[in-house]
Amino acid sequence: MHPHSLLASAAVNISLACIVVSLFSILKKQPSNALFYYARRLSEQESVPFDRGFTFARFVPSFSWIQRALRVSEEEILENSGLDALVLIRLFKLGIIFFLGCSIVGLAILLPVNYTCKRDSSTIKFSHTMDSFTISNITRGSDRLWVHFSCLCFISVYGLYLLYKEYNEISVKRIKCLCNVRNRPEQFTVLVREIPFCTEHKSHECCVEQFFSKHHPYSYQSYQMVYCRKDVEDSPELPVAFVSFKTRWGATLAAQSQHHANPLSWITEMAPEPRDVLWSNLAIPYAHLPLYKIGAFLAAMVLTIFFAIPVTAVQGIAKFEKLKKWFPPAMAVQLVPGLRSIVTGYLPSAILNIFIYIVPFAMLLMAKLEGCISRSKREIKACSMVFYFLVGNVFFLSLLSGSLLDQIGQSFTHPKDFPSHLASAVSDQADFFMTYILTDGLSGFSLEILQPGLMAWNFLNVHLFFRGKKRKPYIYSFPYYRVIPIVSLSILIGTVYALVAPLLLPFLVGYFILGYIVYINQIENVYEFVYETCGQYWPYIHHYIFMAIILMQITMIGLFGLKSKPAASISTIPLLLCTFLFNEYCKIRFLPTFCCYSIQNAVENDDRDEKVGTLEVNSEHAILAYRPPCMQPADITSSESSTTQPLVSST
Repeated sequence: MHPHSLLASAAVNISLACIVVSLFSILKKQPSNALFYYARRLSEQESVPFDRGFTFARFVPSFSWIQRALRVSEEEILENSGLDALVLIRLFKLGIIFFLGCSIVGLAILLPVNYTCKRDSSTIKFSHTMDSFTISNITRGSDRLWVHFSCLCFISVYGLYLLYKEYNEISVKRIKCLCNVRNRPEQFTVLVREIPFCTEHKSHECCVEQFFSKHHPYSYQSYQMVYCRKDVEDSPELPVAFVSFKTRWGATLAAQSQHHANPLSWITEMAPEPRDVLWSNLAIPYAHLPLYKIGAFLAAMVLTIFFAIPVTAVQGIAKFEKLKKWFPPAMAVQLVPGLRSIVTGYLPSAILNIFIYIVPFAMLLMAKLEGCISRSKREIKACSMVFYFLVGNVFFLSLLSGSLLDQIGQSFTHPKDFPSHLASAVSDQADFFMTYILTDGLSGFSLEILQPGLMAWNFLNVHLFFRGKKRKPYIYSFPYYRVIPIVSLSILIGTVYALVAPLLLPFLVGYFILGYIVYINQIENVYEFVYETCGQYWPYIHHYIFMAIILMQITMIGLFGLKSKPAASISTIPLLLCTFLFNEYCKIRFLPTFCCYSIQNAVENDDRDEKVGTLEVNSEHAILAYRPPCMQPADITSSESSTTQPLVSST
């Protein structure tokens, strides 16, 4: 890409971001827009002060909301929004800290090394193209590549240190969160599936009382069967029940045990939050779930194949010289001064981001096919599906369609050459991903805070559909499945390009700072939180960033090989192995904390409740918590999302 194209992309994105953010700072001061700019606060019955007089200050941009976002502490986020929201904010903080360190190394060390390339002992070549700032400018066999190897070691160790630090701190916060919130009914409740059928009484129900009274005589308390919701009378019984226990210790022990010689009978797990249960999916037989997963996988594969079309088209626009050969009328773009720079610099990344925007929603629909029992599990699954889709289609397919179209067959027939092919492609596509980060960050985050879709819908409601009627806040649950994968993809791109094109790193620092400010505002004012997993998104985020570091190291092995420096390639292999060992250690050390509720923590929380006399109250509350939403008191159901209304119910 010509430097003018990158400058054009930067100019367009920065201009749009400034306009949109300024417009938002004006619109958020208008009382008529409170229904979507302060939806969460209004839904929680908080008052939002507005200047209702026709004053000059109402129509002048102000940025006090940015100062407010920067002052919000982690304790405030944890108290008001929960650990899941804090995990997202910690992801942005991690991006800022990591890429700030990488930027110092990249700009102070790598950029001068790349730009001043020795052709012989007395001549230094200075170049004025974008490639002169990348590793492509280093001559084959140059000893300067050892500088890149040293920086690779530093960035890898720095990234792994930050990952370990975050994993440790979030696991501690998770344990504290589970200890502090001791009145949660799911801590006393176990979901039991595949309950045997009693031929004598023609029912599953009679087996539950008998089984748990016999095998958990000191901790078992009560149960609630689940029925298909056809009529409150004569509803078909399902082999599913919510079983409550007198203590957390009893529930934890029951949930994490195998209760029968046949592992497909009496299947137990900790119950989701009552508001998190997807009642309709409880009707799916446990043995049929693999078929549902295969269906979701096939649907995702179809979407992946079709998405290859716009990605390839985008790369065709970005590679203007190839585009002129394929489509000669495109040469007309050169007739307008500056238009080619905008078309090749801004347009491809803008089109790609438009297509990417619809991917999370499509993947969420496909995740619904898997039959998850809770909304949180469904969205975590969608989160992973979106991330791997973006890595495959946006990252790898952009590399293939942009740089390896002529070598794609060789990549499959000679897999040992994959690192060198990957390295060549990564080097060639550095300019495209710079423009992608610019567009996704500046335009994407600024449009997220402006909420143009809700603004248009509100306008139609006011002037057309619900004219003169009282309207409710436009409250939506926080879209973890959309935000986390897209941000993680940016971390992956930045990590892979940290050594290849260090000029990208400052853009990433700005990307994460802007994202941090925007989502602090959205968490406080816009979105609601309809479930709380106590940080279960973090192990997935950790894995995404681990993948980024591994890809960076594999890419550098290939690049050192392409640059005729096999010693550097061989020296990188132990670093790669150490990274894998680090990840295995993290799985052993931290992952069980996020998968299970330890017996020690359960007993400690029981002891605390028993000392203050609330253990019996909390356990009895669990008996009533899993009634169907239609039978709950009005003040409880009104705050829950409509998606929790069951097609099956427990009675």
